[in-house]
Amino acid sequence: MEGYRLGERVLAWYLSSITGFIDALGFLYLGGFFLSFMSGNTTRMTAAAVEGGWDVVGRAAGVMALFLLGVMIGSLVSRLAHRHLPPTRPRELVLLFVCLTAMIASALVLAGHDLPAVLSLSFTVGSMNSIFERDGEVAISLTYMTGTLVKMSQRFVGAFFGGAHSAWLGYFLLWLSLALGAVLGGLCYLALGIRAVWVVTALVFLGTAAALANRARRRRRGLPV
Repeated sequence: MEGYRLGERVLAWYLSSITGFIDALGFLYLGGFFLSFMSGNTTRMTAAAVEGGWDVVGRAAGVMALFLLGVMIGSLVSRLAHRHLPPTRPRELVLLFVCLTAMIASALVLAGHDLPAVLSLSFTVGSMNSIFERDGEVAISLTYMTGTLVKMSQRFVGAFFGGAHSAWLGYFLLWLSLALGAVLGGLCYLALGIRAVWVVTALVFLGTAAALANRARRRRRGLPV
């Protein structure tokens, strides 16, 4: 998370909590499949293939395909924005795109299509990875917590060799945000059922509105965005 302002890191922590929320919701609804943790789905898919559980293979592969499609479309939106918009605008466009995908999931719930609504959230999570993108690659991963914990541990050791403690704390807070978001997602699903998807949409819209307002304020003051 080096090279990002505090406001940007706060946005990353907030979005990571939404990722955790979505993953917990999906895990409970789908009975053990992940909407953002593709390593877990890969293990489930391959283990099921060995045992001949082709229904599990199909479900895991479908979720992974939606996630990857979300990553690709999110990256496409970001790249087109960098080509046609001012350099500070692409992140805002990706945030608005994520809002659109979350709104579609909520509309599917309203229409009674519960399973497609939950599965579409994997697309949403995938597209979120392009919010913090540099040179076509993810700079802050909102879904890959194994890598985050590895970086946290490395920066923690580095702090005893002249590095700053803020370096590992940033990664720790990213992981903690996901964990707390997962707790909230699980509780909301137990209390609201599939309507917890609406909470996801509300959280995405709230975070996007706050981010856009903050960026507009910085522009008015002539500060970097």
